[in-house]
Amino acid sequence: MSRAFPWNRLAIDATSDTAAIRKAYADALRAINVDEDIAGYAELRRARDEALWLAARSQQGEDEGDNFGLGDLDDDWADDADVAWDDSPAAYHPDPLESRPAPELTEDQLRAQAAWQTLLGVLYPDGAHSDEAVTFGELDAGRTALDVLIARADEADLAEHDALDDALAELFARTWPRSAPFVEQANAAFRWLDEAGALEERPALMFLNQRLKGMRFHGKVQQPDHPLHKAWAELVRPGRAKVFDRLKVKRLEVHKLLEGIRTRYPELETHLDAERVASWDNDGVLDGNPGWLTPAVARGLLVVVLVGLVLVRLGSNLSGANDDQGSPSADAVAEALRVAQGDLAMADIFGAGTDMAAVRAADPALADELAPLAGLTEDNAGPAMTSLIRLKELASASAADAGNLAVRLDLKSLWMQAAQRQSDAVCRKVMTGNFVGLDLALTDKERDRERALLRQLLDAKLLGQEAKRGEYRYAIPGWLVGDTIKRSGLSDDTLTAALTDPDHPDRCKAEGALIEAIRASSQPVPEDVLKGV
Repeated sequence: MSRAFPWNRLAIDATSDTAAIRKAYADALRAINVDEDIAGYAELRRARDEALWLAARSQQGEDEGDNFGLGDLDDDWADDADVAWDDSPAAYHPDPLESRPAPELTEDQLRAQAAWQTLLGVLYPDGAHSDEAVTFGELDAGRTALDVLIARADEADLAEHDALDDALAELFARTWPRSAPFVEQANAAFRWLDEAGALEERPALMFLNQRLKGMRFHGKVQQPDHPLHKAWAELVRPGRAKVFDRLKVKRLEVHKLLEGIRTRYPELETHLDAERVASWDNDGVLDGNPGWLTPAVARGLLVVVLVGLVLVRLGSNLSGANDDQGSPSADAVAEALRVAQGDLAMADIFGAGTDMAAVRAADPALADELAPLAGLTEDNAGPAMTSLIRLKELASASAADAGNLAVRLDLKSLWMQAAQRQSDAVCRKVMTGNFVGLDLALTDKERDRERALLRQLLDAKLLGQEAKRGEYRYAIPGWLVGDTIKRSGLSDDTLTAALTDPDHPDRCKAEGALIEAIRASSQPVPEDVLKGV
């Protein structure tokens, strides 16, 4: 007989023996490389937590069973080989309102029953457990159903309220992580976190409350004012960390973040870039860095070099020699550092092999705008140059031909999708060209795609073009409006309002859907529309 999760991950049969569960977890942990298999480690932790929760629930059930005085009757049923085990969602999650005879159910209760079945359908697609994330349609349907259930709980008597509360907690714990988008909504209604750490905390909530805290930490750590934000932003960036990356964030902060996540919220490590984490975990061993070149050492070497240059200069002056040609001046040192920062930034923005000289050869006007930024200090040169080039891309529509308008659209689509993964506020910054200090958290594949597209616009001399003032006005063809409505899920009136009002709450959704509709279109899209978006 095949085992279901979490027992298949722990490689043991279902049991209420917590010691056996912890031993199985320890055995499985020794068999994996945590640094290389972050997703596997998070799944293993989830399996352990869920197994312990099931064990606690099973023990609770045994204790309650004794009070019913079933005696040998329960044992006889368990040993009956002809009795088939019901593993369906309905068996685990009976309708909390079904205990009442159907004629006694009110209209509100019938509505709540229908909502319960809808929620079961969302969390158990095709009647089976799934770790796949819900779709946007399922998310809307689930939230609507949950609103109905919460409203019913608010109006019901205490017994029915508690039945709904318990049923939802059990349902969300069993269907995690698919249930993740709904847990915060239920917590706000039933105040689950108030039980956290209490002796009477229900087993399902022991599991869910820890996940809730993890989700909340995930939201907070992405805010620029969070103490560990820099460490988080560093670890979500794709690829191995380089020497200069280590100068931008304190190793102590990275260590604190990783240790905290692995101890409290291991599932959050799946949001980090595995290769990036491994390069920090391996005690400083980086590409081209044997391990001893820590941030402090790197800064120290830079100070030594600069002090050495000053001493050479000072020694030359004290000796009375008049041959300053052999010692670089302070201006020469500053210029060398400026050039190096510029070259590093260009390689990061346009891809390996591109430096400031290559940019100047391709587009002198752009190089003139970038040159002053290369001299910025405190690691600000690269981000400032990236922000400027992304803004110049948005402003390049007036001079672009049809082919390069398509390139611009691909870039904006990439940025909008990355922004929508974070928040509406980030999306609005992209739409308005406010890239200063904005980390889009692009994946490795997205960064490579961005570099290739930006290089096309660089070679076309579009990024150095002077932006024309004013806004483009354009009319969207009816066939394009229809596809945009389908993609956005907005009504015709709402879509029109969102696209004409920059402050409309659905502006981000509407513009994102319009961009994707244009990119997917098999019909020619008017040039004024391509320039307008």
